[in-house]
Amino acid sequence: MSFKEGGEGGEEKLELEDLEGIGSSTAEKLRRAGINTVSQLACIPARELEEISDLAEGRAGEAARSAREAVFPKVMTAKEYLEKRKCIQPMTTGSKNLDCLLCGGLEPGITELIGAYGTGKTQICLQLCLTVQLTRNRGGLDGAAFYIDTEDTFKPERLNPIAKALGLEIEQALDRISVFRAINSDHQLEGLRVAQEYVAQKKADLIIVDSLTAHFRAEYSGRENLVFRQQRLNTFIHRLQRISTIHNTIIVVTNQVLDVPEVIPGVKPARPAGGNVVAHGCTFRLWLERSKGMTKVSVIDSPKHPRNSTWIALTEAGVVDAEGPR
Repeated sequence: MSFKEGGEGGEEKLELEDLEGIGSSTAEKLRRAGINTVSQLACIPARELEEISDLAEGRAGEAARSAREAVFPKVMTAKEYLEKRKCIQPMTTGSKNLDCLLCGGLEPGITELIGAYGTGKTQICLQLCLTVQLTRNRGGLDGAAFYIDTEDTFKPERLNPIAKALGLEIEQALDRISVFRAINSDHQLEGLRVAQEYVAQKKADLIIVDSLTAHFRAEYSGRENLVFRQQRLNTFIHRLQRISTIHNTIIVVTNQVLDVPEVIPGVKPARPAGGNVVAHGCTFRLWLERSKGMTKVSVIDSPKHPRNSTWIALTEAGVVDAEGPR
């Protein structure tokens, strides 16, 4: 959560030149590197800042430190932090069951949807591209979505019946969804840079990555590539976290599951792809599994939500509530 610059408290928006020790020439170097706001500068480590800008060694650290002092308080009481969090409006998923499971809906941070093929991960993501556009009194953000598609699963035709069910005009709704088709992991990282530009320009309030791990798993297979793959994946997730911190952006990623060799006869346990890098990097983790024509959604990790489950169904009109098996 960004605490000062352009925050809910009405603080005056700072420019880069307003920071101590940053003149017009330094500010221009930062902007050429894609750093246009004090919040962006505050979240970039000095080492990375030296790599992407023309700032000399030492100057990068001073600039980043000055920005952090301007944006983030050194200490905040839990009561003050709670008051800040009260300004966050959750975003509806379009399903009352899911909203209840998430204590009101989605919030800034990274929400991970984990599940096997056909459990509804992409269907939820497509629906979120529309619910973000709903007015605030209907649980939306009156905003837009940026969709990074890594598996060619974004199909705009599918949005028509969902938009109709939500009472949205389809042509206007499509104009508020930006799609980036990432063809490999390098391109996926590039898509995140483009997404940040859209968020900074207030053209997106929701970022979706469908899926998070597919390219990294395919391009860095084998144990000999595991360390480098996890490093690259960690970089991508860390940049997602940074965008969410700077702009209070809601981020949703989908993730695949890996079959684990049988331990119990007749039972095939599964685990999320990406290992501890993804587990530690995502704020909220939901597990999706199909059963009797419905999908069970369970909270498996969250700093605030109870470990609970609910049921949804995938219909022509989108993701709707369902009653679980009795």
